Amino acid sequence: MPKPAGTPSIFMLCETCYWCATYFDKTKVVEKCPKCLAGMLSSFPIMPDEAFIFSCDAKRGVELDFTRRK
Repeated sequence: MPKPAGTPSIFMLCETCYWCATYFDKTKVVEKCPKCLAGMLSSFPIMPDEAFIFSCDAKRGVELDFTRRK
């Protein structure tokens, strides 16, 4: 079944190992990181007209850059 128009996706980020994923169905969101099994997950809604770039490096840490889709 397709996702209803206007429904936000959920970006999940593990605060321990920086595993990340985008979930299109909020009923499928996990409570523990599937990689390191930590329970330190952050979540951000991503609206249908938004896009983002995820980057991570040792000096700057995690960086998320949100923009509007064209």
